[in-house]
Amino acid sequence: VANCPGKNAIAVAELAMGHLVNLDRRIADNVIELRDGKWNKKEFGKARGLFGRTIAVLGVGNIGKEVCKRALGFGMNVNGFSRSLTEQQANSLGINYCKSMEEAVNGVDAISIHLPHN
Repeated sequence: VANCPGKNAIAVAELAMGHLVNLDRRIADNVIELRDGKWNKKEFGKARGLFGRTIAVLGVGNIGKEVCKRALGFGMNVNGFSRSLTEQQANSLGINYCKSMEEAVNGVDAISIHLPHN
């Protein structure tokens, strides 16, 4: 993925949340079995759901902010860490401010990483 500030943040955030829903609901696994003619309702009905779960967003730049918005829309608790994130910014986003990555990921259910490679 190339760094294109402001050009694809929403699309990347939607994709990240889509993957999270897929992992929780095991959609891809279900599709494979359905194509084989199997319907395992009991197994694929075991999703925990995202509501009330906690996600750590590492890197609260353009993409990370969009992930935070969507996670909050799912009713998730959001821990945010970014080198430049301030407590005031975190409060305005409605997320928990964390001073370190370690603090952000402690005890969470999911981690979404949006950090530069350099």
